[in-house]
Amino acid sequence: MSNLEAVVATNNNFTVELARKMVGDENVVMSPLSMLTALALVCLGAKGNPKTRIKEVLQFESCTDIHSGLEQLLSTLTESEEYELKINNMLFVDKTCNISETFSNVSKIWNEAKPEIVDFKNHPKDAWEYMVNWLKEKTEGTFQNISEDSINNDTKLVVVNTAHLLANWTQNFPHFKTKMELFTLSTNEKQYMQLMCVIGYFNVRVIKDQMLSIIELPYGKKKTLSMYVILPDRYDGIIKIKENISYEQLNDWTNPNSMKRTFIEVYLPLFKIESNYSMKNILHRMGMADVFSNTKSNMSEIFQDNLYASDIINLVTMEAAEDGTEQITDVDDYFGFLTIRLSQITFKVDHPFIFIVRDILNKCFVFYGEFQKP
Repeated sequence: MSNLEAVVATNNNFTVELARKMVGDENVVMSPLSMLTALALVCLGAKGNPKTRIKEVLQFESCTDIHSGLEQLLSTLTESEEYELKINNMLFVDKTCNISETFSNVSKIWNEAKPEIVDFKNHPKDAWEYMVNWLKEKTEGTFQNISEDSINNDTKLVVVNTAHLLANWTQNFPHFKTKMELFTLSTNEKQYMQLMCVIGYFNVRVIKDQMLSIIELPYGKKKTLSMYVILPDRYDGIIKIKENISYEQLNDWTNPNSMKRTFIEVYLPLFKIESNYSMKNILHRMGMADVFSNTKSNMSEIFQDNLYASDIINLVTMEAAEDGTEQITDVDDYFGFLTIRLSQITFKVDHPFIFIVRDILNKCFVFYGEFQKP
């Protein structure tokens, strides 16, 4: 297995573990890949048991050079002409920590930036404002805020990572077909929301024994990236899907070769989800508690004295609109002659569903999300 293949396997396994840890009925979107790059950066600075636990939980042991594999994967994904995928990572470190020059140099080479030095100890409010300004500038205003919850006078290290996708559908949803429709919540309550509609040929799969259906909605002319909508038969079916979800299942469900090209009428909610997610509790439950412990952490590759992460913050936004996530190129209304022929099959996403954005070439999960309510 090459480093690239090992990184993809690690990322996709990590996606499944994150999906299992998601609880509640809130809309959520996260980028396992962007989190993986942030944790790989933390792993560079860790030693001893914390480093071992990161490698074990993320299954880094299967990759001889995780950073080389990630660099290769990210260059493939972020240099596409079909879409824009923007991933940023930054370590904010208190100025009382004399950061190792070796780590700073390695971080600059691999992450294209040295850690940012701030004054958490004496001026936590100013440090937070500095982080927010960095975020706004680095993401060109896509993300406007970071929670202050993890920042105080004792904070030594905060990791911030972001992911944002700009892409157009291969076959866009005509604006005039977007209508208000009823959406059934997991509680069986109903609310009105805008559902987009398009008629065309899409890859579809129905898995009766799992009580779910899947549709592939590709992006761009070359279809190198796709959103897979996993729709349970029941309005409260997400819980059952996640109870039984596995790495093998998710890979199989998002395999275009296992789907059937079908002429179909598709209804999809028009939505935008913005997540500002603290990963501390989830990663703690996954077995990475030592990274966040002021007594057990060992970040001596960054700073010789006791250094631990206060939090790892994942900021992600995902949009499903008529043209895609955001209009970045000219698109056509792929309606034309298709309106002449009426579809006999409907794929109507009118209750909670899971979605995966997958890179087709490398079979890598880039985003994972759950849409639960308008």
